[in-house]
Amino acid sequence: MTTPGPETPTGARTPPPGPDATPEELVADIEATRAELGDTVEALSQKLDVKAQARHSLEDVKQRGTEAFAQARDAATDDHGNLTPEARAIAVRVAAGVAAVLVLRALWKKVRR
Repeated sequence: MTTPGPETPTGARTPPPGPDATPEELVADIEATRAELGDTVEALSQKLDVKAQARHSLEDVKQRGTEAFAQARDAATDDHGNLTPEARAIAVRVAAGVAAVLVLRALWKKVRR
């Protein structure tokens, strides 16, 4: 059973040196195998570093949230930073809904006593 040789830049594996290989070819094959093994260990270490992955995911979520907020702000304001009429109407409806929920909650608490 033969093991495949190290990968070449194109991704194809070079064949292992044969039984009549020179010492230089054997050393080159060993060095290439070590380099490949080092790359594999490094890739596995990165995949198993849960803390770094969580940190990266958090940074990604923060970035997407910041971009979404900026897009929403830009869509809801005019060139002077004032709310557009559509955004103002939505804000009034949301405020009225929150006020209604608070009033209903207060009434519910009062009735339950």
